Amino acid sequence: MASDGPIAACTLPDLPGPIHSVVSLYSHGELVGRATSEHDDLCVSLMHATLQVLTAADLSESLVQQAQFVVELPKHEFALVEHEGEALEYVDGLVPVRHLNADIVRQRIGEGTAYLLRMMDPRYGGVHKRYHAATDSFEDQLHTIYTASTIYTLLAVQAQTHDASLAEPIQRATEFLLKMQRVAPGQPGHGAFHYSLDLTHEEREPRLVVGTSSKTIFTLLELHQLTGDPTQLQAARMAADWLLTMQDEEGGVTPELRLDPDGNWAPVEEESVLYTGQVLSALSRMYVATGDARYLEGATRTAGWMLAKREREGCYVGDGYRKPNPVSSSWMILSLFDFAKASNDAGVREQVYACADDLLKRQITNPADVYRHGRWSASLSSSGNGWLAEVLSVLYRECPSEYSERCTKYRGAVILLFRLLMQYTYTPENSFVVRNPDMAAGGLFWNTLDRDVRTDSVCHGMNAYVFMLDHLPKGDLVELPEPPPPLVQSQ
Repeated sequence: MASDGPIAACTLPDLPGPIHSVVSLYSHGELVGRATSEHDDLCVSLMHATLQVLTAADLSESLVQQAQFVVELPKHEFALVEHEGEALEYVDGLVPVRHLNADIVRQRIGEGTAYLLRMMDPRYGGVHKRYHAATDSFEDQLHTIYTASTIYTLLAVQAQTHDASLAEPIQRATEFLLKMQRVAPGQPGHGAFHYSLDLTHEEREPRLVVGTSSKTIFTLLELHQLTGDPTQLQAARMAADWLLTMQDEEGGVTPELRLDPDGNWAPVEEESVLYTGQVLSALSRMYVATGDARYLEGATRTAGWMLAKREREGCYVGDGYRKPNPVSSSWMILSLFDFAKASNDAGVREQVYACADDLLKRQITNPADVYRHGRWSASLSSSGNGWLAEVLSVLYRECPSEYSERCTKYRGAVILLFRLLMQYTYTPENSFVVRNPDMAAGGLFWNTLDRDVRTDSVCHGMNAYVFMLDHLPKGDLVELPEPPPPLVQSQ
């Protein structure tokens, strides 16, 4: 076959040249070959690049048979990935999801549950923050907040599916959780939960974060409601009492305490809407669970701080850690929603819905843009988008009937987020970049540049799936227009 002439058997259309082709080959998550070629004829360009890949690294036939090809035509904004002999659309590092229904959501719940169970340490029962998919490995730490979040999600799945097999892993993880609480009466940090366990030295990290204790309270209250175990409620009380010590008179919250080199617990003073919102939600939920007026008083102070921030800055807020963004804004929404339920304050509830409406106006809705459709411009991770789906799911499920039009918009926004989250979920079609596809299955990678899976991404997405499963319309939830046939010639 002549190297510079057209290929007789080629049926691909002519494209304006020169045509720059990039062909890559992946095996067990590793890039084993990549080559480029440029030619006026499309088939010749693709053939040259493919032959270079196959010959340059002296690849065995068996490796080539199980590996996956990725083909890109950068100048023509076209790419595909090969999977089981078929060519799949590949856009900006994602295999797009154009169709969605409740059965797919149900399938993802099963896969996500199995993923979370694999993230539990077999010895301690705690959960890792990250799964490094490229190397099939974990960091040498188990994190309290991600363990609490995993339990919270598994409890929701158990309530939905009645899967009795989840009871044992929930119990193991709960035992780890309770061991991470600092019990030191009369000393700083009594009742708080340590941030993580260092597996190398088997020591709890000397770091006490209000968010860790707050979200652990969420989980302990759910556990106690299910089991009636007084140990779980007592642990939640101790943590909530510590949170009260981290408030100032205006309701602001000190984010954390860290042990300094002199052995003293020193505060970190940076303002955080996320941590403040977590504290407000935790104290509000504690009041609902216990009726203890101290928690409502504390929640009222912090709600005042949050409402004053909203008055100054509007519904779209940031803090010392972030510029205004949808994740911080959604924490303000959820925490004030929890407070409105605890205090029965109709005025605060209306402000929550107003801010939720403002948030929805910022969602990108462009069905032609399969990469961005459904997300926010300042929310680039699966964790952030999963959290937005979870918050909006909570609002939808408790949305009053007189707000039916508003409630329907919340559900629509969640469904768009579901499609987006599916694109970030490891499936056989997009697992060519990971070493162990079976281990990664069901996990949500962070973004197209960071393919690690963070546990909170999975938990937030799963919570939203479970919360909304029985509220989804029948039939197709999303039906995006198909792209033009591959390599259609411009007229």
